[in-house]
Amino acid sequence: MDKGQQEILRRAASVIGHDLRNPLAVINNSSYFVRAKLGGKGLDPKVEKHLKIIESEVARADKLLADMLTFSRPYEPAAETMPLDSIVAAAVEGFSKPAGGKIDLRLGAKGASSKFDGKAIADALARLIDNAFAAQEEKGAIKVATVAGKDVLVISVSDSGPGVDPKIAGVLYEAFMTTKPKGMGLGLALARKYIEGNGGTVTYETGPKGSTFKLTLPKA
Repeated sequence: MDKGQQEILRRAASVIGHDLRNPLAVINNSSYFVRAKLGGKGLDPKVEKHLKIIESEVARADKLLADMLTFSRPYEPAAETMPLDSIVAAAVEGFSKPAGGKIDLRLGAKGASSKFDGKAIADALARLIDNAFAAQEEKGAIKVATVAGKDVLVISVSDSGPGVDPKIAGVLYEAFMTTKPKGMGLGLALARKYIEGNGGTVTYETGPKGSTFKLTLPKA
């Protein structure tokens, strides 16, 4: 994406975010009002089900808008020196796994630290985990591991899905590229933006038995 396209996206994201977030907030507030007026926890199960659908879809739409706004803006890392394993462990613990999913966490960086934006690295990892579960149809176990090399720290996320389609390999990290029925295709694009903004790289290896994505950061 060239600078002209980035500027167009930035302006579009700003306008769309402003014009849609206010109506979403109104819908959300109205949902809570209806819930309170109808008796809160004593709601008819069907009414409760549909109120939850409204709240869930509003939250999903708001997150999509937030992702678009974040991607359209310049990123400046709030870097500080910290151990990689603690950031990864916290990110995995805070990740909301699908009902049939498990995460096999293997911390091997052995206390190694680096100077990076911990919040951004955790966000990038969460996006790769989400991508891995999507590759496995939201079920089964994925593997998250860390390792410290001589000059780098590596976080890997491995799935047992069908692998990356060679047809999309060249545009995998491009914004709005997605094979999922939901979402705007900003997950991997944002992950790359965060990692490269911290001086690192995102790479992957793939095959018919799964893929492994690696976040590589310079070691302090």
